[in-house]
Amino acid sequence: MSKVHDPKTDAQIHHGRREKLRQSFQKYGLHTFNETQVLEYALGMTMPRIDTNPLAHRLVNTFGSLDGVISAPPDKIMAVAGAGTQVAHFLSFLKEFIIYHASIAKKDEKVKTSADASRVLREVMKNYAEEHFVVLCLDKSGGVVLKHDIAGNFNKVDINMREVADVILRTKAVSIVCAHNHLDEIATPSDSDIRLTRTIVNMLGALEINVLDHIIFGADSEYSFFRSGILDILKREHKAFTLSKDYEELIADNNA
Repeated sequence: MSKVHDPKTDAQIHHGRREKLRQSFQKYGLHTFNETQVLEYALGMTMPRIDTNPLAHRLVNTFGSLDGVISAPPDKIMAVAGAGTQVAHFLSFLKEFIIYHASIAKKDEKVKTSADASRVLREVMKNYAEEHFVVLCLDKSGGVVLKHDIAGNFNKVDINMREVADVILRTKAVSIVCAHNHLDEIATPSDSDIRLTRTIVNMLGALEINVLDHIIFGADSEYSFFRSGILDILKREHKAFTLSKDYEELIADNNA
């Protein structure tokens, strides 16, 4: 026999849950919350008259973790029952807010060398339980103006190069460092990793934005395209092409 819900009773239970979360947050902060409770409490700020506990559970179950929820694209969020445009917008804002705060907290941290980048990114990448692609956007002094990350899907990161270029141009970065992690714990680059790096070098080279390094992190190892010499080879390939007759003819055709 199905349970009969009394709307008035449900409303009281919902109010009681939210009040307990509010009191716990004020007294202890978020340290005593689990990931679903953190999300439930956050969603309550944008959905004040709705019980956000079921939605929080659906989102965490769908994307695997709170990090997965925050990193999920808006269209994927809206595909979850009960999560409409408002929730997707709120979670997108929350992600950008976290990134913005991190950039302010580390505004005095300089990334001028591959070793600097490795030190900064190692702390970032160790927190990810799934594959992520991260871009550090740097100003002319090496200051980190933005850290942008893209969550992976199972064992593959789907890189939208238009999104990457838009983020970099929006920050007016003069150089970037990119990184990603390998879930199999081996940091050796695959053929697709090399092709991705070549694409990034070619794209940003045309925009006169320097690629300082692309670093792959495994559990106990890392691989630097700069330190291995491959990044220099890719940059020389790009420069040679831009000085070639084929490139001149391509530019002329596009301007015709």
